[in-house]
Amino acid sequence: MLLLAGPALLVIGGALLIPLLLLLLQSFVVSLGYGQLRYSFTLANYSSALSDPVYRTIAVRTFAMAAATASVCLILGYPAAFFITFRLKRARNLALFLVVASLFTSYLVRLYAWYTIFGQKGVINTALKAVGLIDSPVSFLLFSKWAVLIAFVNVFLPFTILILASSMQSIPDDLLENGRDLGASAFQSFTKVVLPLTTPGLVSAFAYIFVLTSGDYITPALLGGKQGTTLATIITDQFVAFGNQPGGAAISFLMMVVFVTVYVAVAQSQRYKGR
Repeated sequence: MLLLAGPALLVIGGALLIPLLLLLLQSFVVSLGYGQLRYSFTLANYSSALSDPVYRTIAVRTFAMAAATASVCLILGYPAAFFITFRLKRARNLALFLVVASLFTSYLVRLYAWYTIFGQKGVINTALKAVGLIDSPVSFLLFSKWAVLIAFVNVFLPFTILILASSMQSIPDDLLENGRDLGASAFQSFTKVVLPLTTPGLVSAFAYIFVLTSGDYITPALLGGKQGTTLATIITDQFVAFGNQPGGAAISFLMMVVFVTVYVAVAQSQRYKGR
């Protein structure tokens, strides 16, 4: 059994665990700047990351955006997944294929598409000028948190629908029919049957979107402007611009602590059984 699992363990250990352990160890050494390190134990990297008010402000902005994106994706994705799973019968596979097909477009291509839509010479400004609502292009559409949020939802909504649809497909159709036969209303069938059974999918989708958006660097950099500075931007600057690998590693592991905390907190909703 161990022999069969050996290749998988080797890949996981070599590609994930060992680099992660090395990064953890690096977060406790002293940075001399420009990539120079002194290998002595210190907690200064974590202390600096936690005490800096700029980092705290950016952290709140980062995690608030991630939570907002995950929430909007769930609000929009749950009805879509419910309709695909329980209302579409013959066209269910086609609908799921179309959701998957939307992911075929390059991530950067979609971001640049939003860039052209929100830009000063983009589709929205051009249309508003054509109908005479504005005399000069409005600039608040691009380089704002709203542009980042819309782009995030556009990118991650298909993943949300697929995760939720997967969790709903495990629900037998006869459960809903039995509920209706016993006099349950549509709302009661949803709250007593569908919602409790799809709670793991909701937790997984929220955690997945929250982690990916928190660590995203490209979208805020292209569409966020000054408001787009996130922890991922800070980490990149620490590693690339300042050569402060220990500082970047410390922020990375503090982010990981937040990810685990959020997942554990959200996972408690699995105890909900529709009572």
